[in-house]
Amino acid sequence: MRRSGQMVMLQFQPLSLAQRDKYNIYYQRCREKSSDTSFINLWAWNNKYQTEIAFAEDLCWLRFRKENDYIYGPPLGDYKFVNWQKLFAQYFPKQAQFKSVTETLVKDLQKVFASRIEVLEDRDNWEYLYNIADLINLSGEKYRNQRKLSNQFMQNNNYKLEPIDERNIASVRIFQQEWLEQNKEKSISLEQENEAINKVLDSWLDLSNHIFGYILFVNDNIVGYTIGEKQDEENIIIHFEKALYDVRGAYPAINKLTLQNMLQYKIVNREQDLGIEGLRRAKEEYNPIGFIKKYQLVFRQG
Repeated sequence: MRRSGQMVMLQFQPLSLAQRDKYNIYYQRCREKSSDTSFINLWAWNNKYQTEIAFAEDLCWLRFRKENDYIYGPPLGDYKFVNWQKLFAQYFPKQAQFKSVTETLVKDLQKVFASRIEVLEDRDNWEYLYNIADLINLSGEKYRNQRKLSNQFMQNNNYKLEPIDERNIASVRIFQQEWLEQNKEKSISLEQENEAINKVLDSWLDLSNHIFGYILFVNDNIVGYTIGEKQDEENIIIHFEKALYDVRGAYPAINKLTLQNMLQYKIVNREQDLGIEGLRRAKEEYNPIGFIKKYQLVFRQG
């Protein structure tokens, strides 16, 4: 019999599509759900982060490879009756580092561990939340620029929007490669993003319960696409969105046109700005109604 307080190893396994449904049960129980820990996001970036998951104590635990060590993600589930003191004594007898921890969980852990938790604000990875109706209507002075660009696109182009499915995934893949060739000099991280996008496209049918996407055409040529996730009954996430920069208004147009097909939802999460000045400015100009605030934590046993 294991003695109270004795270390117990979490039984981690590599992330796989077979774990999707079980994982999503725990994800849906979270009071605050981030894009970072959605299954589709984890799957997309799995080659980079080598995600592993474990199920224990009615929670789902995450860890990611970090050089020769691991960094943990936030435990997922219903925190209402969790004995954090007991679990951290069992699983983290010395210390542990966590990333992508939501503000709700941070506050819970601070109440329990006080000075044993070091909290680092991760502003570059806060996720931007928007009212879907606002981004469709683009009403008022605060949306004047976006409204002007999307209207110009729609007035000046013979366009159509089609859902992504198994019939046109190959075309999306070709467009994505062309987009990458035009833009890869801007950032080395675009190569890793390209790998993530193709991993999602490869698994489209396996992810079909939650994934959605649309292709924007002008004169039957692809000028952009978007890939998103149905997070729950009220919220969606936009994981990837690409358009040709030389087609004026293509980005605001695909944003608006996509959301016009998601009217049953209220909030769209358009993810983080990664500390990129231009991206932050663009996201702020769309007037977010809030954020999923995320933090890094370092836990040390007393």
